Amino acid sequence: MIADFKGVSVTPQDILVAMKNFDIEYSHTNEYDAWLDKCTYKYAIKHGSKLYPCKHILSRATGISTLEFSGGEQTNRVFRQLNFIIIDKPRKA
Repeated sequence: MIADFKGVSVTPQDILVAMKNFDIEYSHTNEYDAWLDKCTYKYAIKHGSKLYPCKHILSRATGISTLEFSGGEQTNRVFRQLNFIIIDKPRKA
């Protein structure tokens, strides 16, 4: 299974490697830009019991800077094509 994003082929394995590297760099999920607390992040990839920032993971998987694309449906479409689960990011109580 392969998805195309801005001319770059992306596989589920590419996404899993990006998630693994994210886990290594940010041992606590919210260390990355406090993304779970910010309202600018609207969606998350749900994988196992963890949540990941969609745009950041896609950037890591493709090597394309987050400045070169928008998040939202443009990003979520790639994850859905690769059978990843995209959810609305949980809101803080």
